[in-house]
Amino acid sequence: MSAQPVLFSIPQTIQLERILYATDFSQASERALPIVSAIARHYGSQVFLAHIFPTKPYPLPDVGSMPRSEQEKKDEKEARGLMADLLLRPELQNLCTTVELEGGSPVERINHYVRKHSIDLVIIGTHGRKGFTHTVMGSVAEDLFRTLKCAVLTIGPNLDAHFTVANTIKSILFPTDMSPESKSVFSYLASLAAEFESEIVLLHVLPQETGTNPDARKLAEPLRQEMQRLFASQISHKCKAQYLLEFGDVAQRILSAADYYKSDLIGMGIREGNELITHLRTTAAYRVVIGAECPVLTVRGTL
Repeated sequence: MSAQPVLFSIPQTIQLERILYATDFSQASERALPIVSAIARHYGSQVFLAHIFPTKPYPLPDVGSMPRSEQEKKDEKEARGLMADLLLRPELQNLCTTVELEGGSPVERINHYVRKHSIDLVIIGTHGRKGFTHTVMGSVAEDLFRTLKCAVLTIGPNLDAHFTVANTIKSILFPTDMSPESKSVFSYLASLAAEFESEIVLLHVLPQETGTNPDARKLAEPLRQEMQRLFASQISHKCKAQYLLEFGDVAQRILSAADYYKSDLIGMGIREGNELITHLRTTAAYRVVIGAECPVLTVRGTL
C-alpha cells in the first residue's frame, strides 16, 4: 500500500481554489508532486501544470546541427511527451488539471499564468545548483517568489524524506525582522497553526556583533517584547508560541532553529527583488529555501 503524501493545507479562510505546479520534469520538481497532490485533494483545487521550454538563441550551428527552429520543435515535442506522462501519475488522478506549455521565459510566463488564472498558490521544486554560472543564472525559484503576487511554496533539494508520509504540521517557524514586508506571510501561518494546533516559533535575528556584549540579551529584550506585542493577538489560544532572539548570520540561524524545533514549515514574508537581488543568489531567503529540510512558504510584501 503506497504511503499517503504530506498534507499542507491552509485553512478555509484562505482560498486555494487554483494552484499552479511549475515543473521542469527534473527530480527537483518531482519532490514537489506529492505536496501538490495533497493540497489539491484537501481543497478541491484546480491544478494548473506549467512547463516553459527554452527559446533562447542557440550558438551558431556547426555542420550537421539543427537550425534553431527545428531545435525548438524538438524541445516542444519532448516537453509534450513528458507532460502526457506526468498527467498519468497517480498523484494527479481524479484531479481537475489544466496544462500550460509553451516556450519563453519561465518567470515571465508563470507570472502571466498567475494573472490569467487568478492563481492562489504556486508550488515549485528547486535544485539549488551551485557554482558561479548557476549562481548568476541558476534556479528561477527566487525570481518567482520575489515577483509573484500570490503565495509560493518552494520545495528545496534537502527536503526530509518524512514529508512523503507526514499528515500534520506540528511546528511552524516564522523568521521576522518585524518589517511590514516580513509580516505579509503571517496570516497564512497563524491560520495553519490554528487548524493543526501547531507550535509556532517566532524568530528575530540580530547581527553577530551585537551579541558580543555580555548584556546583549538583556538589552535586546524590548525587541522580543515588541515581537510578542505585534503577533500574540493573532495566534490561537490553542497554539503554543515562542518568541526568540538570536545573534548571527540570518540564514544560518533560521536553518538551525528549523532543525532544533523540527519545523514542518518555514514561512517568510519577503521584499520584492530588484535585478541585483534576483541575479545574485546570496539573499537570506534564497539560502533558507535551498538549505531547508522542510517546505518554505513565501509571500511577497508590498512597500
